[in-house]
Amino acid sequence: MRNLFKVIFAATLLLLVLSVCASADGERAYTKADVLNVRSQPSTSASIVGQYYNGSFIQIAGKTNEWYKILHNGKYAYVHSDYVVIVPNQASSGSSKGQAVVNTAMQFIGTPYVYGGMSPAGFDCSGFVKYVYSLNGANLSRVSSDQANDGYYVSRDQLQPGDIVCFASGVGSSYIGHVGIYVGNNQFIHSPRTGYTVTIESLDSGSYGLRYVCARRIF
Repeated sequence: MRNLFKVIFAATLLLLVLSVCASADGERAYTKADVLNVRSQPSTSASIVGQYYNGSFIQIAGKTNEWYKILHNGKYAYVHSDYVVIVPNQASSGSSKGQAVVNTAMQFIGTPYVYGGMSPAGFDCSGFVKYVYSLNGANLSRVSSDQANDGYYVSRDQLQPGDIVCFASGVGSSYIGHVGIYVGNNQFIHSPRTGYTVTIESLDSGSYGLRYVCARRIF
């Protein structure tokens, strides 16, 4: 009986380990640092075995504390989780159309900001949102203040990938002066301002947390 108990316990433990590994393995993510160092071990003192640039896609194989384990050039390596954003699973993201918008938007990471721009040669914030949505079959208004009335209102705690996030032009202002596209995990993609490129940032980074006004869902 004691041996049978040991067998059952070992089998249960193995299933638990496999389920944990399966949950961490195979998640798709992208990098959000200008240059992200790939380390041989989960430590900033470990040797650098490669680098990724902003918007690079990577496959997650596991997690060790604040480090993601990835497969790099056929070997396991590590990147810090602060510079990695997990791509939400379409099955749980609520809207496959919204996720398609995000996937389209991420193709333009690194595109320069151009005032009045609405093409891959350069975007302003609302031009970027309008162009990305046009590639997904939706015709939005041109400027930020009007895009804040497109679709329908969504509260911040109900955000889904693809929602338009709207920000005031300044802290304390009620005028919508900036927009972006929510990508999940409290991150959004946008074309910030002159001298910058399309990038991904936290909704709480810089002044964005104080300037956040609302979100709109198109699909």
